[in-house]
Amino acid sequence: MIRIKELRAERGLYQKDIASLVNKTIACVSDWEKGNTEPSIAEIIKIADYFNVSADYLLGRENEVGFVEVTPTLTPDQQELIDLYNKMSYRDKNQLLGFAKGLVY
Repeated sequence: MIRIKELRAERGLYQKDIASLVNKTIACVSDWEKGNTEPSIAEIIKIADYFNVSADYLLGRENEVGFVEVTPTLTPDQQELIDLYNKMSYRDKNQLLGFAKGLVY
């Protein structure tokens, strides 16, 4: 993992911060940075998402940072609200937004 140390340093993070992120020990992160061991695919994805870079960049397979857009996963309720909202008229959307703002504020 050539770039974990580099990305960490750019953001002022410590090995313990990465270890906490992936539920590993500091020694494990140190071994990754030294090239002694490698993280799992799931850990690579989690670290890449955290730093908002591609897994290929993190692994040293590409030189461009290659920021990735992470699409949040919606709950079924959230998706239903979006689907209903998309079916509404412009007028109804404005009324709904006004109502929602009233509930929140």
